[in-house]
Amino acid sequence: MNWPNGLTIARMIMGPVVLVCLLTGSVRLALYIFVVAMLTDLYDGYLARRWDNVTEFGKLMDPLADKVLVSMVLVGFLLMGLPFVSLWMVGLIIARELLILGWRTGLFKSGGGFATSRTAKWKTAAQMIWITASLFYLTVVHGLGLRPGDPRTQTFERGLWGLGIVAVALTVISGVDYVLSNRNSESDARKAE
Repeated sequence: MNWPNGLTIARMIMGPVVLVCLLTGSVRLALYIFVVAMLTDLYDGYLARRWDNVTEFGKLMDPLADKVLVSMVLVGFLLMGLPFVSLWMVGLIIARELLILGWRTGLFKSGGGFATSRTAKWKTAAQMIWITASLFYLTVVHGLGLRPGDPRTQTFERGLWGLGIVAVALTVISGVDYVLSNRNSESDARKAE
């Protein structure tokens, strides 16, 4: 086990921890843990390349850790009943992540390569910005003794809804782009079998 892979595993563990924090009302702690998890996402790949520690485990688990983290937080938002997070939004994001994860795992097992598109990076950035802004909003709202859905917070919630729409749109676009970009990898992998 090397440091980059350790950071990846830590990020995967942080997803359920953030979910528990959200459901127990510890939104400030959820925000802090999520920010730390995002930093591990930045550093694990950087360290793996810098130290020449890129492993097959890391290639497979790094995107899985991201998907677990995002999915856990979004499920937490749904369970909290936040007015700017809808079931269809979370459903589309999780469905896309499961589809691409399954496809990527299949390509990986068959020895095929896969390309990560620029839109996938935009998608990840949009999701992280939406989630971070939402956690920050919840921290401020809880600190002021307000509740989500309060008339005094509706302007901010509309903005968060807009960020969510952008994140969902980029999620769908990047999923389509991923499928189109990796069709050749799938056919090459089938020929090799």
